[in-house]
Parts: sequence; structure tokens; C-alpha cells
Amino acid sequence: MLRDSCFRNTGDARSPHAAFDRERGGRETRARGDTGSPAGPEVPQAEGSQATSEQPVQEGQEALEALQIELQPVNKQASREHARLKLRMWQRRQRHLQQRGALIQGIRGFWAKAFVNHPQMSALISKPDESMLRHMTNLKVEEHKFPRECRKILLFFGKNSYFQNEVVTKEYVLGLDGYRASHSSPIQWYPRYRQEAYRRRHDNSSLNFFNWFSDHSFAASSRIAEIIIEDLWPNPLPY
Repeated sequence: MLRDSCFRNTGDARSPHAAFDRERGGRETRARGDTGSPAGPEVPQAEGSQATSEQPVQEGQEALEALQIELQPVNKQASREHARLKLRMWQRRQRHLQQRGALIQGIRGFWAKAFVNHPQMSALISKPDESMLRHMTNLKVEEHKFPRECRKILLFFGKNSYFQNEVVTKEYVLGLDGYRASHSSPIQWYPRYRQEAYRRRHDNSSLNFFNWFSDHSFAASSRIAEIIIEDLWPNPLPY
């Protein structure tokens, strides 16, 4: 009877099993450090997750390396084919240029007219220059790749009363900034014209054809070379 009254008189009546469950739950809560909110399931840390994320990148790099190895012989073959094609086109072009040169030599004063009629070149040519250019029989531009890329201008002349040279060459190195003067044939003036040539060069030091013809190393001479190489030589017929 005493036990029954004790359980009944308590403000929070519980069965003996309920008290035991409450005590055990408290211990578990303290052990977990809970604040009273329901605990969600723990997400386990996946071992090797970083290695898994890097795996597609590594596989892509390996595939790229394999493809690049396969591409190397293709590139080499393409380079060889390109070189052979350039050689064939160069040989074909040379045959046409030789035929063109032979035809031009049969047209008296062809190159003199082409130089004088060119809108930019004509501004650099004086009347005495025109008389000298009338003896020009041919023009050639040669391309050289080794040991460095350069262009050689060859001006061919018949007998005249100004100088002895049958061929006057002007060489230019081709760089990122354009044409740079490299070498020029010295003009072998006849004694009776040597004084006149000296006077003309020193009386007028500006850019003109005579100064370029006499010595192409002065400033801005590359402009005349550019006109000859890129305009007059490829197609002189319009002029």
C-alpha cells in the first residue's frame, strides 16, 4: 500500500520503466552533446573523393597526348608536301618570268616607261634619271631564304654614257619592320660623268631615284625597294 501511494502522490507519476528510460536517454544525450534538436544521419567522408574528381582530367590529358603523338607524322608529311608544292610552283613561275623577260627585252624602253608611269615612283624620278633609265634593258627580283630571307633587285643596262655596269644589284634583308638595305653594287661612273654624279648626290640629299641608284643605304631607301619588289616586278604591264 505504501508503494502504491508513493507512486500515486508524485506530481509526475511514472512507471519504474519510464524512469529508467528517462535516465538512459539523458545519458545518451549528454554523450552526444545534443541541444535537444533531432540528430540527422551523419554523412560519411568519402575516401579518395579528390582522386575521383581528378580522374576525368587525367584521362583527357592522356588522350590528348596520344592524339598529339599520332599527329606528329601527319604534320611532317604536310610540311614535306608543302615544300614540294612550293618548289613546283617556283619552277613553274620561273619559266614564265624568263619568257616575260625575253619579251620585255624586245620592247625598247619598257622598264623606263613602267618606272616613270608608276604614280609613286614618278615623283622620285627627275628628267636626267629618265634619260639614264632609257638604257635599262631588264629587271629581275630574286628571293633568297638562306642564310636569311632577303630580296635582290637586279637592274640590267645596255651600253650608255653614264656608267660601265651591265648589272646593278640592290640587296635587302626582309625583317619584321620591312626591307633593310644590305648590299649594293658600286656604280662605275665614267670619268666625264663622275663629277656630275657627285654634284647631284650632294646638292639633293632627299629621297629620289638617283640617290637610291647611287647608294641605297640612305634613310627611307626601302620605300623604292618596296615599290619595285611588291608592285612593279609582279606585274609591270599596267604602267
